[in-house]
Order: sequence, then C-alpha cells, then structure tokens
Amino acid sequence: MAYYICINGWAYPSSINLKDALNHAKFIGFECFETNLEEEDLKLSDEEFKKKWKDIKKYVDDIGIHTRTVCTGLYWRYNPIVNLEEGLNVAKKHLLMASILEAKVILLVPGVAIPELSYDENIYKAKQFVEKVGKMGEDYGVNIGVENVWNRMLVSPVEMKSFIESINMKNVGVYFDIGNMSMVTHPEHWIKILGNLILAIHAKDFNTRSLSFGIPLTGTVNWKGVRKALDEIHYSGTITAEISPYVGDPYKAVLDTFNALKQIFG
Repeated sequence: MAYYICINGWAYPSSINLKDALNHAKFIGFECFETNLEEEDLKLSDEEFKKKWKDIKKYVDDIGIHTRTVCTGLYWRYNPIVNLEEGLNVAKKHLLMASILEAKVILLVPGVAIPELSYDENIYKAKQFVEKVGKMGEDYGVNIGVENVWNRMLVSPVEMKSFIESINMKNVGVYFDIGNMSMVTHPEHWIKILGNLILAIHAKDFNTRSLSFGIPLTGTVNWKGVRKALDEIHYSGTITAEISPYVGDPYKAVLDTFNALKQIFG
C-alpha cells in the first residue's frame, strides 16, 4: 500500500520558526507536515488567528508540501473531563485551523480520566465531548481522530473500538499512535482490531527495556509486524512521525526519522 510519509512540527526545536521547519521537511523529502495548535494560538483574536494560518496555508502551497492532519497537546491542559466548555473552545480553534489548512483529520485527546469520577463516568464525559466535537467537525468538513494515549482510559483496542462504534458518526475514528501502547500491548493487535476505523497514524518507537520513546527503529516495536498489519487492513493514509529533536543538532533527528520511515514504509 502507498502511504504519505509526514513529520510533526514538534520534531523541530522551538527556536526554529514554522516556515523554516516546513522548508527543511520539504527539502528532506517529507510529503506532508503536521502543524500543532499551541497555547499562543488561543490568545489570538479570530482575525489574527485566521491571518496566521492563511499565511501558512499559502506558504505550504507555494513550496509544495501538504498539511493533511493537525495536532495539539492542549487537551491535556484544557481537560474536557474537568471542564467541557474549555475543551470545546480548544476544539473549535483546532477545527478552524484544520479547515484553513485543508487538513482532513484533527488529533483529539478525548479527555484525561480523573480519580474523583468512576471509570464509567469518565468514559461518559469523554463520549459527550467527542460527540460534540464530531458535530462541529461536520460543519468544517473535518474528521476527528481519537488518539490512544496515556490518559488512563480506552487502554485496549477492544475498548477503543467499542467507544468509537458507540459514537457512531462517520467523521469520528481513531488517530492511532504506534508507540503509545507498546509498553503493555502490541500495536499489531490494535491495527487489526480497529481496521478501517483508523483515520491517521503517529509513528514513534518505544523501548520496553529503557521505557522510553524514540525514533522508529531505535526501540522494540515490531515494525515488520506493524507494516504487515497495516497492509492487511489496506491502510493508505498518513504515517506521521512524532519525535523530539536531538539536543546537539536541531535537524538531524528529522533526517534520521525520514530514513527510518522510508525503510519501514517506503
């Protein structure tokens, strides 16, 4: 199957501006670049926000790189389980950003479970949030990819599948992160069980000996098994590396990641 090999903007240190990162990613050979909604974006007026991302959209069109998915870490800070409206405000900005960039999928953390509520209550609130974001996404023509992440809920592929199917919306699926559950489960199992519910993929490795994330091929993920499972479900979307830059060189981690992804998926 054909995949779109992509890089998330967090692979570059904050000292490198977004346009320089886009240029470098294009130069390396990445087909698409995943931008991130940040705290500073929430402080912009609607006019300022639209101007910023329309400028980025023009730039990516000019240099010839795609923005097929968008990401954010803000749902951890603005946890919809604790405050639904704060989570929805982030989602509105996230969806607007996606629509301006013509991205088809946003990554959505459905909430972070809190001990003050029962597990079922946490799931109920997460479902309520995802349903509301899904409805907003329909207005923007954007799909919602619920991420499997260390949020103390939806910790198995069977549970994630049941959660998505209970929402029963055409534009709501899974943004599957290969590395996130590799400490306690096998990503191949997630892929085969979720099947066509997977809308987009984050690629990073996990080392079960050092308990650390890393660039693909530097950990203990069975990448051959992952590739085989993706081929079996006929996945043909984005494979986006979500990695951190090296301290000693702001660009080399991106190059190493590109080479690893091409070796696995090229």
